[in-house]
Amino acid sequence: MFFGRKKELDKLEQQYQSDKFEFPVIYGRRRVGKTELIKKFVQNKKAIYFQGITGTQKQNLEG
Repeated sequence: MFFGRKKELDKLEQQYQSDKFEFPVIYGRRRVGKTELIKKFVQNKKAIYFQGITGTQKQNLEG
């Protein structure tokens, strides 16, 4: 279930619609819904989603 993130979704949408280059960084404690926020936002949009792992550069590029 996804709820309670309207403010964050609105801010991401504002940046997405901007004529400027925007690069939002999403960070926070573990298990607070960062990944779900991103997945919800990119639904039905042209987007690239990459989630890095703790490991080597090679391991991240192979994923």
